Amino acid sequence: MNNYTLKLYKNNGEVETVRTKKKKRFFRILRMIDWQNHIKNAYLKISYGKKKCTEGCLCDFYNDGYYANKEDMLETFKYFNEEK
Repeated sequence: MNNYTLKLYKNNGEVETVRTKKKKRFFRILRMIDWQNHIKNAYLKISYGKKKCTEGCLCDFYNDGYYANKEDMLETFKYFNEEK
């Protein structure tokens, strides 16, 4: 099960953090962000859990990044959640 984390860096210097394991809930939160007035940028992290890496140890696997607009973040969110 994936873990979703979102940090919103607001124009007034505040940071709001949202964490959930529900993909649908997280996607709804992403769509509701008011980028026009309040948000400077956002940090998105999707953690896939611990798996055996090439060195044979258990490592955290995740994708993350900083985004300055809604379109890029939503597109990236969809790519991070593709089933293979």
